[in-house]
Amino acid sequence: MIHCLLIQISNNKRGLPVRSYRTITADEVTIGRYVESTVQLADPRISMHHAVIKRLADGQAHLVSTNGELEVDGVKMQSIALTHGKKVLLGPYVLKVEPAPPDVSLALSLELANPLPDDFQNIKALTQEPLEGASAFKRKLSLWLAGVIALIFLGLPLAQNFIPQLQATMAQLPLGFDRVWSPGHISNAHLHFGSQCSNCHQKLTQKVTDNACMTCHRDISPHIADTDLQKHAFNKSHRLSDGVRCAECHREHKAPHPLARQDNANCVKCHGNIKAIDSKTKLSNIHDFDLDHPGFKLTFSTGKDTKEVERIPQTDTARLVEKSGLKFPHSQHFGKVQGPDGVWDVRELSCTNCHRPEGKEMRFQAVAYARDCQTCHANQLDVGPAKATIHIPHGTEQSVMNALKVQAPKQASQYAAVLKSDGCSYCHEISETKKGDTLPWKIAPLNINQDWFSKAHFNHASHRSQKCESCHQVEHSEISADVAMPDRKSCLRCHSGNNPKPKRIASGCMSCHDFHSSHAAKETK
Repeated sequence: MIHCLLIQISNNKRGLPVRSYRTITADEVTIGRYVESTVQLADPRISMHHAVIKRLADGQAHLVSTNGELEVDGVKMQSIALTHGKKVLLGPYVLKVEPAPPDVSLALSLELANPLPDDFQNIKALTQEPLEGASAFKRKLSLWLAGVIALIFLGLPLAQNFIPQLQATMAQLPLGFDRVWSPGHISNAHLHFGSQCSNCHQKLTQKVTDNACMTCHRDISPHIADTDLQKHAFNKSHRLSDGVRCAECHREHKAPHPLARQDNANCVKCHGNIKAIDSKTKLSNIHDFDLDHPGFKLTFSTGKDTKEVERIPQTDTARLVEKSGLKFPHSQHFGKVQGPDGVWDVRELSCTNCHRPEGKEMRFQAVAYARDCQTCHANQLDVGPAKATIHIPHGTEQSVMNALKVQAPKQASQYAAVLKSDGCSYCHEISETKKGDTLPWKIAPLNINQDWFSKAHFNHASHRSQKCESCHQVEHSEISADVAMPDRKSCLRCHSGNNPKPKRIASGCMSCHDFHSSHAAKETK
């Protein structure tokens, strides 16, 4: 995206320079004589599509010639990096890169350096008239060409659709006459029958119906789990329409763009006035992430089953407590820390020492004792005097007690009490057992949350340039119950809503959300 300040310099009647300012925000800034150019220069010495300003792979804005000449210091060039102070000659115009104000990324001045001569119209009037009879020849040629175009683009496709024998013959060929009606490339999902337009367009001049889609997609799951809400949102509806067709959201002939629409309009159509869709909903109206998106809700795991969850708003700080069953201070595992071998054993720890990324989206593996904890904490399971130390293996309570009975049968009860107070309890929450149980104590079940934002998706790989602590404030956390997930304000430091803003990335609904049926977590009341 280019956010540019254009300064056009002209001379008034007294010959004094006059500056006019214009701000341009676009993926590419086109320059030329064409009326729809971003910067139109109405001069016959400028090509219709003269040049374009765009960012190349290096991230730098370049002026690239499309059909006109660019000149720098007398040398003609095809592509020019727009660095501070650069002067480029575009025909009779001089383009100069000026110092950019803080709210734009690029500032350019444009001045007509070589005006047309005063006798230009007189010279034009002296030019020769066209050859005699040329107009009649061009008229006949245009009529012939119009007939050929009508035959190829109208006659033959209509014949294929109305003559059954021709239609059957063309169905055996990789391409049909009606392929010329295609408004764009077929998506990869439909390439295997892309030449047979009638598979989707069952009736000539009629829109693609849902029945045509369901011929192949018989087993598609409903987009909204609630059947009544699904019918209300998509079928004959409150919007005085015949409902929402599949093809309105899944747009074909737009490859390489995704088959499903990715713009905010579809989301806002319902969520902008969500009460009209579901009168019982407790969701608020949302139009834009930057304008009126509510604060985030975090998903807390409340049991072993992934469906046993509770969703708590981040504004409800009193309830934002993770009961994982572990005792863990992040502050003692961040930066330089003392290792198990005394004051001379100083180690530099980072987040990835324990949170190990995997996959293209950099999801994180679950923390494991043998891989992530044992190196520093193996001595927590050592009991007994220095000359007769017993190392107890990390495992279940029963395996720990069995190891004590085998290696120190006489001191088993004593060492079990030590492990309860100083060993296992160093990292784990300990729960008392009832009278008569075979075990003197038990370790509280682990319940470590793996998905805080169950109704959104997040790609760590696209944020790899940022430090972990820029979003997760854990360096001063002393207890494992602390929840250090970023909130909406944190995201808005780098992201805006549907429209880009200076130094912030435009982020629509589909940047973080998939459609309803992808959400596994249940909304709590």
